[in-house]
Amino acid sequence: MDKIDEYIPVTKAKSQILNIIRDIGAYDSTLAITKNGLPQAVLISMEHYTALQETIEVLSDKNVMHQLQNSMKDLKNKKQLTDLDEL
Repeated sequence: MDKIDEYIPVTKAKSQILNIIRDIGAYDSTLAITKNGLPQAVLISMEHYTALQETIEVLSDKNVMHQLQNSMKDLKNKKQLTDLDEL
């Protein structure tokens, strides 16, 4: 999992929200918003959020995970893999 790049108090976040949104997308950073010094929320770019959702979808699919596990076993055992051009 990615680390938190910056922590910012909610009061500062409120006053700088436009700059924060601009920077989040440009630098693909992860920002934790704090309240009373404790992290309460995380702000990430839409691109990063979409990638996380896609990853969750793949990890939730038992068939895909089974195929990945079998492929990893095949690689470990140096078994010949299927060439996509041959399909």
